[in-house]
Amino acid sequence: MFKTIVLATMTWTVLSAGQPPGGVYAAGNRTNVIQADPGPKTAPTAIVFVNCAETQRKGEKEALSITGREQAGHLAKFLENEPVAAVYSPYNACLVETVTPLAKTKGCKVEYYRDACEDNPEVMRHILETMLERNDGKTIVVCAPSKSITAMAKMLGIREKELKYSRGVFNEVLIVNVLGFGEAVAQKLNMNFQKKV
Repeated sequence: MFKTIVLATMTWTVLSAGQPPGGVYAAGNRTNVIQADPGPKTAPTAIVFVNCAETQRKGEKEALSITGREQAGHLAKFLENEPVAAVYSPYNACLVETVTPLAKTKGCKVEYYRDACEDNPEVMRHILETMLERNDGKTIVVCAPSKSITAMAKMLGIREKELKYSRGVFNEVLIVNVLGFGEAVAQKLNMNFQKKV
């Protein structure tokens, strides 16, 4: 299902562009490539946004519950066949713990970012741009609280009515295929059933 979403988005990109960027012409016995305006990307960068798994209070600290640890394992299983290039999380124990099993299965470490959605949206936009530049045309996972996921999706060009109301439940993931800032397509999936919700 995940691959179908990415392929459908790539098809949409090619069709909406009319023709691929650049053109080819023959001059004598040589073939030259003309580099035109790069236009939209032909391979989107897929961002899989995921909420924190279930937590519980342990004294003054919050940690993943037994169910939360199971959910973190379920996320790794859900994305086991996807080529995840990077896993990002704010430096928050529960969020990091949510995506650590996934990062281990992908042979990478969780990369930390500052969740500046509420206090400094311009900084958050720059952080997202950096993530996209580093992972152009690849799939990445970003763990964040549901409010931050909504804010980041809007920064990427997803309209609020397309997001629907996020209940903040862990089993819903938001997949955003980004062609460029302001050009993105969103799809919500339920990890339990792997279908659109």
